[in-house]
Amino acid sequence: MRVLISGGGTGGHIYPALSVATLLRDTYHADILYLGSDDGMETKLVPEAGFRLLTVKAGKLQRFIAWKTVVGVARVPVGMAQAVGIVRRFRPDVAFTSGGYVAVPAGIAARINGVPLLIHQQDVSPNLSNRLIAPQATRISVAFVDSLQYFPAQKTVHLGNPVRQAILDVRQRMPEQARAALGFDPNLPLLLVTGASSGARHLNQATCQILATLLPRCQVLHISGPTLFEETRPLAESAMAGLDAETRQRYRLVPYMSDEMPLAMQAASLVLCRSGASTLSELAVLQKPAILVPLPPGFGGSPQEINARMFEQHQAATLLLDSDLKSETLVERINSIIDSPDRLQTMAKAAGQLAKLHATHEIVETIVKMAKNPVEKTSQHEVLNI
Repeated sequence: MRVLISGGGTGGHIYPALSVATLLRDTYHADILYLGSDDGMETKLVPEAGFRLLTVKAGKLQRFIAWKTVVGVARVPVGMAQAVGIVRRFRPDVAFTSGGYVAVPAGIAARINGVPLLIHQQDVSPNLSNRLIAPQATRISVAFVDSLQYFPAQKTVHLGNPVRQAILDVRQRMPEQARAALGFDPNLPLLLVTGASSGARHLNQATCQILATLLPRCQVLHISGPTLFEETRPLAESAMAGLDAETRQRYRLVPYMSDEMPLAMQAASLVLCRSGASTLSELAVLQKPAILVPLPPGFGGSPQEINARMFEQHQAATLLLDSDLKSETLVERINSIIDSPDRLQTMAKAAGQLAKLHATHEIVETIVKMAKNPVEKTSQHEVLNI
């Protein structure tokens, strides 16, 4: 069985795709080809996971109007031609896309070649790439029940969002054990701060501003993002200047975490983070209370804010808009949760009710069934008329 898998740009799209690819390879001995963009994180993460990677030029629409948007649009026809050629040479039995701008040429190329296509919607509201290729998809899987309303009922199923096996495995450790393994005090609450794979400048700045207030009552593991590390470090050092050495040791700043990220999430008593779909799915699986600060809206809106509001409605998290991210508000919000064992427990239980522990297996089973029952080939004219 040959499977084309695509999803790229950020870890939020790549890690779920790799979870699916790994299970397909290990359980069904599938021949996997990962189709990615030539400038996304998949160029590093996919080879590291042991999968063959071919890349195309994929056009990215920025969250703001810029010259890069024009350049991105110009790359689309080139990437489309590249993707069609790759699919024709590989001859997959089925294709799976997990989002990101590269999913458009990958998905359309699959359908041009008559390959059954399963697209996966991670955020509650459809992203642009999935809106473009959904009419041509054979099946559509969604991470959250709230997404079902956006797609045709006859071909849409709620399967949940794939999470890394490491996230599932780390549930066997108690949070206290995870804190100890990371070198933190196992008996003191730990706040995990992360702006996802690329970091979040405003979140970093707000966190540094309240360190003098936070550290006397909890520990902080702060993941700044690789490109923001050097500018965040002096902010943190300045904020902690008046604290004694023992209290300062409760704070740890790192640029990025990969293999240890599941352990960090399990160690956390409370997570302060963005609200991308992959992050929320991992929070749900690990039953972690969270303060969600969605990525500010661009001209395409804010899918993360919709995600966060859904979690808040289920009492699994509290929402704090980036525009409201001020030191006084943030420290009050953190303290009101981390100092209340009952609230922590209530939020953790609510998060767990949103989890789909077997999402990866269910998606893989759907892919296998589609490979065994291929659809009739779609003509090139039908596919491109979207």
